[in-house]
Amino acid sequence: MCAIIVGIVAFVTLFLWFSRFLGESGVVSSAHPYMKWCCEKRWQPETDDGKLTRQEAGSVFCQALIIRVVVYLLGTVICMLLSGYYSAQPRFSVSDFISSWNLWDSPHYIDLAKSGYQNCIENGEHLFLVFFPLYPWLIRAFHLFISNWEVAAMVISTLAFCIGSVFFYGTIKEEYNTDIAKRSFWLLSIFPFSFFFGGIMTESLFFCLLSAGFFYIRRHKWLTAGIIGIFCALCRVQGILLLGVGLVEFFVAYQPGKMFREKKGKEFIKAFFTKGIWLFLMPVGNAIYLWINYKVSGNCFQFQIYQKEHWYHTTTWMSNSLAEILTHATDNAVENSLKISTWYPEIVLFVLAIVLILYALRRHPLKYTAFLIVYTAVNYSVTFLISGGRYMACALPMFVILAEWTQKKPKVYQAIVWISAMLFTVYFAGYMTGQQIM
Repeated sequence: MCAIIVGIVAFVTLFLWFSRFLGESGVVSSAHPYMKWCCEKRWQPETDDGKLTRQEAGSVFCQALIIRVVVYLLGTVICMLLSGYYSAQPRFSVSDFISSWNLWDSPHYIDLAKSGYQNCIENGEHLFLVFFPLYPWLIRAFHLFISNWEVAAMVISTLAFCIGSVFFYGTIKEEYNTDIAKRSFWLLSIFPFSFFFGGIMTESLFFCLLSAGFFYIRRHKWLTAGIIGIFCALCRVQGILLLGVGLVEFFVAYQPGKMFREKKGKEFIKAFFTKGIWLFLMPVGNAIYLWINYKVSGNCFQFQIYQKEHWYHTTTWMSNSLAEILTHATDNAVENSLKISTWYPEIVLFVLAIVLILYALRRHPLKYTAFLIVYTAVNYSVTFLISGGRYMACALPMFVILAEWTQKKPKVYQAIVWISAMLFTVYFAGYMTGQQIM
Protein backbone atom coordinates (compact mmCIF):
# COMPACT_ATOMS: atom_id res chain seq x y z
CA MET A 1 0.00 0.00 0.00
CA CYS A 2 2.84 2.39 0.91
CA ALA A 3 4.53 1.75 -2.43
CA ILE A 4 1.28 2.42 -4.34
CA ILE A 5 0.61 5.72 -2.55
CA VAL A 6 4.22 6.89 -3.00
CA GLY A 7 4.10 5.88 -6.66
CA ILE A 8 0.89 7.83 -7.34
CA VAL A 9 2.16 10.94 -5.57
CA ALA A 10 5.51 10.70 -7.38
CA PHE A 11 3.82 10.35 -10.78
CA VAL A 12 1.52 13.34 -10.25
CA THR A 13 4.37 15.46 -8.90
CA LEU A 14 6.79 14.68 -11.70
CA PHE A 15 4.11 15.01 -14.40
CA LEU A 16 3.10 18.49 -13.25
CA TRP A 17 6.68 19.62 -12.72
CA PHE A 18 7.92 18.50 -16.13
CA SER A 19 4.82 19.93 -17.78
CA ARG A 20 5.70 23.36 -16.42
CA PHE A 21 9.36 22.88 -17.26
CA LEU A 22 8.56 22.07 -20.89
CA GLY A 23 6.50 25.25 -21.07
CA GLU A 24 8.93 27.56 -19.29
CA SER A 25 11.95 26.25 -21.17
CA GLY A 26 10.17 26.93 -24.46
CA VAL A 27 9.85 23.32 -25.62
CA VAL A 28 6.05 23.66 -25.62
CA SER A 29 4.42 26.96 -26.52
CA SER A 30 3.21 28.95 -23.51
CA ALA A 31 0.02 29.67 -25.53
CA HIS A 32 -1.04 26.03 -25.22
CA PRO A 33 -4.15 25.79 -22.96
CA TYR A 34 -2.55 23.18 -20.72
CA MET A 35 0.57 25.33 -20.30
CA LYS A 36 -1.62 28.26 -19.33
CA TRP A 37 -3.31 26.10 -16.71
CA CYS A 38 0.05 24.96 -15.36
CA CYS A 39 1.31 28.51 -14.97
CA GLU A 40 -1.83 30.48 -14.22
CA LYS A 41 -1.09 30.50 -10.47
CA ARG A 42 2.61 31.27 -10.86
CA TRP A 43 3.88 33.65 -8.21
CA GLN A 44 4.05 37.28 -9.26
CA PRO A 45 5.61 39.68 -6.70
CA GLU A 46 3.23 42.38 -5.58
CA THR A 47 6.15 44.77 -5.10
CA ASP A 48 9.66 44.99 -6.51
CA ASP A 49 11.88 45.31 -3.44
CA GLY A 50 15.10 45.37 -5.47
CA LYS A 51 18.41 43.76 -4.64
CA LEU A 52 19.82 42.97 -1.23
CA THR A 53 21.48 46.03 0.30
CA ARG A 54 24.54 46.11 2.56
CA GLN A 55 22.43 47.48 5.38
CA GLU A 56 19.99 44.56 5.10
CA ALA A 57 22.84 42.07 4.88
CA GLY A 58 24.39 43.48 8.05
CA SER A 59 21.06 43.41 9.85
CA VAL A 60 20.36 39.77 8.92
CA PHE A 61 23.92 38.76 9.89
CA CYS A 62 23.49 40.36 13.34
CA GLN A 63 20.07 38.77 13.85
CA ALA A 64 21.47 35.35 12.96
CA LEU A 65 24.38 35.87 15.36
CA ILE A 66 22.02 36.85 18.15
CA ILE A 67 19.95 33.73 17.49
CA ARG A 68 23.01 31.51 17.76
CA VAL A 69 24.15 33.21 20.98
CA VAL A 70 20.68 32.83 22.48
CA VAL A 71 20.65 29.14 21.53
CA TYR A 72 24.07 28.63 23.14
CA LEU A 73 22.85 30.38 26.30
CA LEU A 74 19.68 28.30 26.31
CA GLY A 75 21.79 25.16 25.98
CA THR A 76 23.92 26.28 28.92
CA VAL A 77 20.82 26.85 31.07
CA ILE A 78 19.44 23.41 30.13
CA CYS A 79 22.71 21.72 31.03
CA MET A 80 23.07 23.64 34.30
CA LEU A 81 19.54 22.73 35.34
CA LEU A 82 19.90 19.07 34.46
CA SER A 83 23.62 18.44 35.02
CA GLY A 84 22.91 16.94 38.44
CA TYR A 85 20.64 14.35 36.84
CA TYR A 86 22.87 13.39 33.94
CA SER A 87 26.33 13.73 35.49
CA ALA A 88 28.07 12.62 38.64
CA GLN A 89 29.52 16.14 38.87
CA PRO A 90 26.69 18.66 39.49
CA ARG A 91 28.85 21.68 38.72
CA PHE A 92 28.84 22.99 35.18
CA SER A 93 32.00 24.44 33.65
CA VAL A 94 33.06 25.94 30.32
CA SER A 95 34.54 22.61 29.29
CA ASP A 96 31.19 20.98 30.08
CA PHE A 97 29.48 23.50 27.80
CA ILE A 98 31.84 22.64 24.95
CA SER A 99 31.46 18.92 25.58
CA SER A 100 27.67 19.23 25.54
CA TRP A 101 27.89 20.08 21.83
CA ASN A 102 30.45 17.38 21.03
CA LEU A 103 27.90 14.61 20.47
CA TRP A 104 27.19 11.78 18.03
CA ASP A 105 29.11 12.45 14.78
CA SER A 106 30.87 15.52 16.16
CA PRO A 107 33.90 13.71 17.67
CA HIS A 108 34.54 12.07 14.31
CA TYR A 109 34.81 15.46 12.58
CA ILE A 110 37.23 16.62 15.29
CA ASP A 111 39.32 13.46 14.89
CA LEU A 112 39.44 13.93 11.12
CA ALA A 113 40.54 17.54 11.58
CA LYS A 114 43.29 16.47 13.98
CA SER A 115 44.60 13.39 12.21
CA GLY A 116 43.25 13.24 8.65
CA TYR A 117 41.55 10.30 6.98
CA GLN A 118 44.70 8.19 6.76
CA ASN A 119 45.25 8.17 10.52
CA CYS A 120 41.63 7.84 11.67
CA ILE A 121 41.21 4.11 12.14
CA GLU A 122 38.61 2.23 14.16
CA ASN A 123 38.57 -1.56 14.39
CA GLY A 124 41.37 -1.62 11.83
CA GLU A 125 39.29 0.21 9.20
CA HIS A 126 39.02 3.79 7.89
CA LEU A 127 35.35 4.00 8.87
CA PHE A 128 35.28 7.79 8.84
CA LEU A 129 35.62 7.94 5.07
CA VAL A 130 31.84 8.29 5.15
CA PHE A 131 32.28 11.89 6.37
CA PHE A 132 32.89 14.53 3.72
CA PRO A 133 36.13 16.52 3.98
CA LEU A 134 35.33 20.23 3.79
CA TYR A 135 34.22 20.72 7.39
CA PRO A 136 37.25 18.92 8.93
CA TRP A 137 39.55 20.89 6.62
CA LEU A 138 38.05 24.16 7.82
CA ILE A 139 38.30 23.09 11.47
CA ARG A 140 42.00 22.40 10.94
CA ALA A 141 42.43 25.82 9.31
CA PHE A 142 40.62 27.65 12.12
CA HIS A 143 42.66 25.72 14.68
CA LEU A 144 45.66 27.77 13.57
CA PHE A 145 44.01 30.72 15.33
CA ILE A 146 41.79 28.98 17.92
CA SER A 147 43.58 26.49 20.14
CA ASN A 148 40.53 24.47 21.17
CA TRP A 149 39.37 22.16 18.38
CA GLU A 150 35.72 22.09 19.47
CA VAL A 151 35.54 25.87 19.82
CA ALA A 152 37.08 26.27 16.36
CA ALA A 153 34.37 23.99 14.94
CA MET A 154 31.59 25.90 16.71
CA VAL A 155 32.95 29.23 15.46
CA ILE A 156 32.84 27.86 11.90
CA SER A 157 29.24 26.71 12.37
CA THR A 158 28.19 30.05 13.85
CA LEU A 159 29.83 32.13 11.11
CA ALA A 160 28.49 29.80 8.42
CA PHE A 161 24.95 30.17 9.75
CA CYS A 162 25.23 33.97 9.85
CA ILE A 163 26.67 34.23 6.33
CA GLY A 164 24.25 31.63 5.01
CA SER A 165 21.34 33.56 6.51
CA VAL A 166 22.37 36.64 4.53
CA PHE A 167 22.46 34.68 1.27
CA PHE A 168 19.20 32.88 2.10
CA TYR A 169 17.41 36.13 2.94
CA GLY A 170 18.86 37.88 -0.11
CA THR A 171 17.79 35.12 -2.49
CA ILE A 172 14.21 35.12 -1.24
CA LYS A 173 13.96 38.90 -1.12
CA GLU A 174 15.07 39.23 -4.75
CA GLU A 175 12.88 36.31 -5.89
CA TYR A 176 9.78 37.24 -3.88
CA ASN A 177 9.79 40.23 -1.52
CA THR A 178 11.08 41.42 1.84
CA ASP A 179 8.14 40.12 3.85
CA ILE A 180 8.46 36.55 2.59
CA ALA A 181 12.23 36.72 3.07
CA LYS A 182 11.78 37.68 6.73
CA ARG A 183 9.18 34.97 7.32
CA SER A 184 11.36 32.35 5.63
CA PHE A 185 14.36 33.31 7.75
CA TRP A 186 12.43 33.04 11.01
CA LEU A 187 10.72 29.78 10.06
CA LEU A 188 14.15 28.35 9.31
CA SER A 189 15.67 29.69 12.52
CA ILE A 190 13.02 28.17 14.81
CA PHE A 191 12.64 24.91 12.91
CA PRO A 192 12.53 22.20 15.61
CA PHE A 193 15.91 20.80 14.53
CA SER A 194 17.65 24.06 13.60
CA PHE A 195 19.77 23.93 16.76
CA PHE A 196 22.07 21.67 14.72
CA PHE A 197 23.17 24.82 12.88
CA GLY A 198 25.26 25.67 15.94
CA GLY A 199 26.68 22.20 16.49
CA ILE A 200 29.87 20.47 15.44
CA MET A 201 28.29 19.04 12.31
CA THR A 202 28.02 20.01 8.64
CA GLU A 203 24.48 21.45 8.73
CA SER A 204 25.50 25.09 9.09
CA LEU A 205 28.25 24.94 6.48
CA PHE A 206 26.01 23.10 4.03
CA PHE A 207 23.24 25.65 4.63
CA CYS A 208 25.70 28.49 3.93
CA LEU A 209 27.03 27.01 0.69
CA LEU A 210 23.58 25.97 -0.49
CA SER A 211 22.17 29.43 0.16
CA ALA A 212 25.11 31.09 -1.59
CA GLY A 213 24.64 28.76 -4.54
CA PHE A 214 20.94 29.64 -4.82
CA PHE A 215 21.82 33.34 -4.51
CA TYR A 216 24.28 33.39 -7.41
CA ILE A 217 22.18 31.06 -9.55
CA ARG A 218 19.30 33.49 -9.04
CA ARG A 219 21.59 36.31 -10.27
CA HIS A 220 22.86 34.15 -13.18
CA LYS A 221 26.47 34.31 -11.97
CA TRP A 222 27.21 30.90 -13.40
CA LEU A 223 30.97 30.76 -12.74
CA THR A 224 30.55 31.84 -9.12
CA ALA A 225 27.75 29.31 -8.65
CA GLY A 226 29.92 26.57 -10.15
CA ILE A 227 32.79 27.29 -7.76
CA ILE A 228 30.46 27.38 -4.77
CA GLY A 229 29.00 24.08 -5.97
CA ILE A 230 32.44 22.44 -5.75
CA PHE A 231 32.59 23.24 -2.05
CA CYS A 232 28.96 22.28 -1.56
CA ALA A 233 29.67 18.84 -3.03
CA LEU A 234 32.68 18.56 -0.69
CA CYS A 235 30.44 19.24 2.28
CA ARG A 236 27.54 16.81 1.88
CA VAL A 237 26.48 14.18 -0.64
CA GLN A 238 23.37 16.25 -1.40
CA GLY A 239 25.58 19.16 -2.47
CA ILE A 240 25.59 17.98 -6.08
CA LEU A 241 21.85 18.79 -6.24
CA LEU A 242 22.90 22.41 -6.70
CA LEU A 243 23.88 21.43 -10.25
CA GLY A 244 20.26 20.53 -10.99
CA VAL A 245 19.08 23.85 -9.54
CA GLY A 246 21.49 25.70 -11.80
CA LEU A 247 20.52 23.79 -14.93
CA VAL A 248 16.79 24.33 -14.30
CA GLU A 249 17.36 28.07 -13.90
CA PHE A 250 19.58 28.20 -16.99
CA PHE A 251 17.06 26.42 -19.23
CA VAL A 252 14.16 28.52 -17.95
CA ALA A 253 16.16 31.72 -18.45
CA TYR A 254 17.36 30.92 -21.98
CA GLN A 255 14.37 28.86 -23.20
CA PRO A 256 16.21 26.59 -25.67
CA GLY A 257 13.00 25.23 -27.21
CA LYS A 258 11.82 28.70 -28.15
CA MET A 259 15.28 29.77 -29.36
CA PHE A 260 15.59 26.76 -31.67
CA ARG A 261 12.10 27.36 -33.07
CA GLU A 262 13.09 30.96 -33.80
CA LYS A 263 16.28 29.83 -35.54
CA LYS A 264 18.44 31.09 -32.66
CA GLY A 265 19.87 27.70 -31.76
CA LYS A 266 23.44 28.87 -32.24
CA GLU A 267 22.90 31.64 -29.68
CA PHE A 268 21.69 29.13 -27.11
CA ILE A 269 24.61 26.79 -27.79
CA LYS A 270 27.01 29.71 -27.42
CA ALA A 271 25.37 30.75 -24.15
CA PHE A 272 25.52 27.18 -22.85
CA PHE A 273 29.20 26.68 -23.62
CA THR A 274 30.29 30.12 -22.42
CA LYS A 275 28.04 30.49 -19.36
CA GLY A 276 26.07 27.38 -18.38
CA ILE A 277 29.13 25.15 -18.77
CA TRP A 278 30.56 26.60 -15.54
CA LEU A 279 27.86 24.78 -13.60
CA PHE A 280 29.61 21.52 -14.44
CA LEU A 281 32.47 22.49 -12.18
CA MET A 282 30.34 21.22 -9.30
CA PRO A 283 31.09 17.48 -9.78
CA VAL A 284 34.76 18.30 -9.18
CA GLY A 285 33.85 18.26 -5.47
CA ASN A 286 32.51 14.71 -5.81
CA ALA A 287 35.62 13.68 -7.74
CA ILE A 288 37.87 14.97 -4.96
CA TYR A 289 35.90 13.01 -2.36
CA LEU A 290 36.10 9.82 -4.43
CA TRP A 291 39.83 10.39 -4.88
CA ILE A 292 40.25 10.63 -1.09
CA ASN A 293 38.47 7.29 -0.76
CA TYR A 294 40.78 5.77 -3.36
CA LYS A 295 43.93 7.24 -1.83
CA VAL A 296 43.09 5.96 1.66
CA SER A 297 41.48 2.58 0.87
CA GLY A 298 42.18 1.80 -2.78
CA ASN A 299 38.44 1.93 -3.60
CA CYS A 300 36.69 5.09 -4.78
CA PHE A 301 33.41 3.86 -3.32
CA GLN A 302 34.69 2.46 -0.04
CA PHE A 303 32.44 4.86 1.85
CA GLN A 304 29.39 2.97 0.57
CA ILE A 305 30.70 -0.25 2.08
CA TYR A 306 31.22 1.39 5.45
CA GLN A 307 27.81 3.06 5.28
CA LYS A 308 26.20 -0.33 4.80
CA GLU A 309 28.27 -2.45 7.19
CA HIS A 310 28.82 0.01 10.04
CA TRP A 311 26.00 2.55 9.85
CA TYR A 312 23.37 0.27 8.24
CA HIS A 313 22.62 2.80 5.51
CA THR A 314 21.95 1.52 2.01
CA THR A 315 20.13 3.15 -0.87
CA THR A 316 16.60 1.86 -1.31
CA TRP A 317 13.27 2.85 -2.79
CA MET A 318 11.61 5.70 -0.94
CA SER A 319 8.56 3.52 -0.28
CA ASN A 320 10.79 0.97 1.49
CA SER A 321 12.34 3.67 3.66
CA LEU A 322 8.92 5.07 4.58
CA ALA A 323 7.60 1.59 5.35
CA GLU A 324 10.57 1.02 7.66
CA ILE A 325 9.95 4.36 9.43
CA LEU A 326 6.26 3.51 9.90
CA THR A 327 7.20 0.09 11.26
CA HIS A 328 9.49 1.61 13.88
CA ALA A 329 6.89 4.27 14.73
CA THR A 330 4.19 1.67 15.41
CA ASP A 331 6.29 -1.11 16.94
CA ASN A 332 5.51 -1.53 20.65
CA ALA A 333 9.02 -2.89 21.18
CA VAL A 334 10.56 0.45 20.16
CA GLU A 335 11.11 2.88 23.03
CA ASN A 336 8.73 5.83 23.14
CA SER A 337 11.65 8.24 23.47
CA LEU A 338 13.07 6.98 20.15
CA LYS A 339 9.66 7.20 18.48
CA ILE A 340 9.23 10.81 19.58
CA SER A 341 12.80 11.89 18.82
CA THR A 342 13.21 10.16 15.45
CA TRP A 343 10.38 8.27 13.79
CA TYR A 344 7.37 10.53 14.44
CA PRO A 345 9.16 13.73 13.29
CA GLU A 346 10.35 12.01 10.12
CA ILE A 347 6.80 11.04 9.22
CA VAL A 348 5.47 14.54 9.90
CA LEU A 349 8.25 16.25 7.96
CA PHE A 350 7.80 13.96 4.97
CA VAL A 351 4.06 14.66 4.83
CA LEU A 352 4.72 18.40 5.23
CA ALA A 353 7.28 18.39 2.42
CA ILE A 354 4.92 16.54 0.05
CA VAL A 355 1.99 18.86 0.83
CA LEU A 356 4.15 21.95 0.24
CA ILE A 357 5.54 20.50 -3.00
CA LEU A 358 2.05 19.82 -4.36
CA TYR A 359 0.95 23.33 -3.38
CA ALA A 360 4.00 24.92 -4.99
CA LEU A 361 4.09 22.97 -8.27
CA ARG A 362 1.98 25.53 -10.18
CA ARG A 363 2.97 28.54 -8.13
CA HIS A 364 6.64 28.71 -7.19
CA PRO A 365 9.77 28.91 -9.38
CA LEU A 366 10.73 25.54 -10.79
CA LYS A 367 14.23 25.51 -9.30
CA TYR A 368 12.82 25.53 -5.76
CA THR A 369 10.31 22.74 -6.29
CA ALA A 370 12.92 20.72 -8.20
CA PHE A 371 15.36 20.94 -5.31
CA LEU A 372 12.74 20.11 -2.67
CA ILE A 373 11.46 17.12 -4.65
CA VAL A 374 14.89 15.58 -5.19
CA TYR A 375 16.29 16.56 -1.79
CA THR A 376 13.33 14.96 0.01
CA ALA A 377 13.56 11.86 -2.18
CA VAL A 378 17.30 11.47 -1.54
CA ASN A 379 16.92 11.85 2.22
CA TYR A 380 14.05 9.37 2.36
CA SER A 381 15.67 6.76 0.12
CA VAL A 382 18.01 5.13 2.64
CA THR A 383 17.56 2.39 5.19
CA PHE A 384 17.69 3.10 8.93
CA LEU A 385 17.10 6.84 8.54
CA ILE A 386 17.87 8.19 12.01
CA SER A 387 18.75 11.80 11.13
CA GLY A 388 15.83 12.83 8.94
CA GLY A 389 14.89 15.81 11.10
CA ARG A 390 18.43 17.18 10.96
CA TYR A 391 18.69 16.67 7.20
CA MET A 392 15.39 18.43 6.53
CA ALA A 393 16.68 21.56 8.27
CA CYS A 394 18.43 22.26 4.96
CA ALA A 395 15.33 21.71 2.82
CA LEU A 396 15.37 25.46 2.22
CA PRO A 397 12.45 25.79 -0.26
CA MET A 398 10.20 24.20 2.35
CA PHE A 399 10.48 27.33 4.52
CA VAL A 400 10.02 29.65 1.54
CA ILE A 401 6.86 27.91 0.37
CA LEU A 402 5.46 27.86 3.89
CA ALA A 403 6.27 31.57 4.30
CA GLU A 404 4.49 32.45 1.06
CA TRP A 405 1.47 30.29 1.90
CA THR A 406 1.04 31.97 5.31
CA GLN A 407 1.70 35.52 4.08
CA LYS A 408 -1.99 36.40 4.13
CA LYS A 409 -2.80 34.06 7.00
CA PRO A 410 -1.27 35.82 10.02
CA LYS A 411 -2.97 33.63 12.62
CA VAL A 412 -1.80 30.45 10.90
CA TYR A 413 1.73 31.85 10.68
CA GLN A 414 1.71 32.75 14.38
CA ALA A 415 0.46 29.29 15.30
CA ILE A 416 3.22 27.66 13.25
CA VAL A 417 5.84 29.91 14.87
CA TRP A 418 4.68 29.08 18.40
CA ILE A 419 4.40 25.34 17.76
CA SER A 420 7.78 25.25 16.05
CA ALA A 421 9.42 27.24 18.86
CA MET A 422 8.00 24.89 21.51
CA LEU A 423 9.15 21.81 19.61
CA PHE A 424 12.55 23.43 19.14
CA THR A 425 12.86 23.81 22.92
CA VAL A 426 11.77 20.25 23.58
CA TYR A 427 14.09 18.63 21.05
CA PHE A 428 16.97 20.92 21.95
CA ALA A 429 16.61 19.98 25.62
CA GLY A 430 16.62 16.33 24.60
CA TYR A 431 19.71 16.79 22.45
CA MET A 432 21.63 18.61 25.21
CA THR A 433 20.84 15.83 27.68
CA GLY A 434 22.06 13.02 25.45
CA GLN A 435 18.78 11.73 24.00
CA GLN A 436 18.92 9.96 20.65
CA ILE A 437 18.42 13.07 18.55
CA MET A 438 21.06 12.96 15.87
